[in-house]
Amino acid sequence: MIERIDINDLTYEKFMAEYADKKPVIITGAMNDWNSFNWTLEKFGQLYGERSVPIRESTIDGVRNFKKVNLAEYINYLEHNENNWYCDWNFHTFGDQDLVQTYKPLDIFTRETVRINTKKQIFKWFFLGSANTQTPLHQDFDNTHAWNAVIFGQKEWIFFEKSDSPYLYEGKVDLFSDYDLEDYPLLEQANPMKIVQNAGEIIYAPRFWWHQVRNTESTLAVSENFWFETELLNGDSKF
Repeated sequence: MIERIDINDLTYEKFMAEYADKKPVIITGAMNDWNSFNWTLEKFGQLYGERSVPIRESTIDGVRNFKKVNLAEYINYLEHNENNWYCDWNFHTFGDQDLVQTYKPLDIFTRETVRINTKKQIFKWFFLGSANTQTPLHQDFDNTHAWNAVIFGQKEWIFFEKSDSPYLYEGKVDLFSDYDLEDYPLLEQANPMKIVQNAGEIIYAPRFWWHQVRNTESTLAVSENFWFETELLNGDSKF
């Protein structure tokens, strides 16, 4: 079971002792003072509709095939998004660093952490999509941890511990599809953990944990990837 905890009940020490590098958790009540807290899809388009953003298909292979579009154009497309195009926007890499002013990363994700790699890459994302847009089943890159905050909308998450890796077909199965267990018999040995993330909630995803995520409605989320300093000092994470 994945817990929910209010930010007022979550000290840094409690996070490090019970959740960090151990298990996912949803944090509530931590976004009320963000500039983006009351955004709607219309407001997001008004503010940044002229920006160029990457979109991809919501398939296992879709993460390799991106194309650039105008954000306003993509927002207009969302109502009839039959091909489930998903905006997967690493806004810092695209030169849109001003967007960091729209949210405030929690202290637990910035204290004694590293958020830039040796190639000077910074991993900050906005994810925007209609209902049924999704990610593949995956572990986050380079042994990173991640947090994800839903600004508006709702997400479904399916998590698996690293120990379930032998049963997950290297992520080449869509858990939100009507897959046939006869095609993926090992899945019956895995232990999925499912949770719904609502607007105003932040989820922490530890390194090595497999996860697949689907939007249940038009949803905007902001996310960052990071390492804990001790992992890099110990040499047990890629950098």
